[in-house]
Amino acid sequence: MNDPSSVDKKAGPLKKEIFDISNKIYRFAEVGSEEVKSSSLLAKSFEKKGFKVVHPYLGISTAFRAEWGEGEPAVAIIAEYDALPNGHSCGHNLISGWAYGTSVALSKMMKKGKVVVLGTPSEEGIGKYAGSKALLIEKGALDDIDFAIGLHAMDSWSVGWKTLSDVLFQAIFKGKASHMAYSPERGVNALDAVVTSYVSINNLRSWIKNDRLAIIEMIIREGGTVTSIVTDRAVLEIELKAVSGEFLKVLERKVTRVLEGVSKAYGTRLEIRKLQPMYEDYVANSVIDSMLENSLRRFGVKPSNMDTDDSFPSVSSDEGNISKVVPTGHLNMKIGYPGMALHSAESAKEADPALAIGNLMISVRATVDAVERIMENENILRRVRREFRSRIER
Repeated sequence: MNDPSSVDKKAGPLKKEIFDISNKIYRFAEVGSEEVKSSSLLAKSFEKKGFKVVHPYLGISTAFRAEWGEGEPAVAIIAEYDALPNGHSCGHNLISGWAYGTSVALSKMMKKGKVVVLGTPSEEGIGKYAGSKALLIEKGALDDIDFAIGLHAMDSWSVGWKTLSDVLFQAIFKGKASHMAYSPERGVNALDAVVTSYVSINNLRSWIKNDRLAIIEMIIREGGTVTSIVTDRAVLEIELKAVSGEFLKVLERKVTRVLEGVSKAYGTRLEIRKLQPMYEDYVANSVIDSMLENSLRRFGVKPSNMDTDDSFPSVSSDEGNISKVVPTGHLNMKIGYPGMALHSAESAKEADPALAIGNLMISVRATVDAVERIMENENILRRVRREFRSRIER
């Protein structure tokens, strides 16, 4: 087992590179599916360190895979680098810096196995690569991985992760235009269908039991062009979330039946367009998380543990999809102050590496320390796998 000073010797000298990568991606601020400069910067940076890099990866132009070592065990370090329209208000530039520093430091310390960095676009669900982790999993990106580690910026230090399952889609109603006053009977009003659907779906809240913790979010994306014309096209965008992925599928089917029934009643044509794959609810691995917790404490941080607290999930992430395929641990790095709103202008400011570099380096050191101890100890690996199988079966 390494003492903190040996980890510092490998991770410490990377501080400038970690800052530079995180800072450049912070300035790029590329939204999901458009992270051309961000993914290229990371891919080239790993190549310079001797990693074997595939970019683009599995048909996704802004995804990449960077690999060092060979054989087993294999750990996947999950990199994200997409921004939101208001900049890096979710701190994914910090995730990129962490993934780079952690993986390069591990490559200098590992005695066996391999480290794989998965560059995963559009975690925020924007564009054609929305939910790319689900897309990469379907194409076999995790087939040779024993366990994975993810990180996120939050308002306090913690380990573990709780997420809601999530689906996002549009209901597109197509009617028939006509003069609203002179010949309304010749038209088919798509907006009426959208408004009725909105109310009907909203009324499903009374059907959902409290213990399901389901959330219904909707906006009218399109609702017509002028008031004097019967609306021939209207779009309702719907996002459904729940603690359980299995229950979410039931809710989604019920919503779909409502949409189909309303469309039939009004005489419109209905198209349902999925905007992202389903984000699964997260399956924590307390063995990995406890290792991360112990490592953070070795570097002076006292995190909370979401595996053992009584908090409810309040966010969604396609990292949940990874957690249902391989054992996954998670670390939340503190930026800002407790209670700070995420996805806000304030959180975007706090994600500036000039402010966050100290905690970013702690996150790198702690992850390196925990991952190496897991990879070197077959007994810990067996416990990781055993808990994963048990939780998935439940």
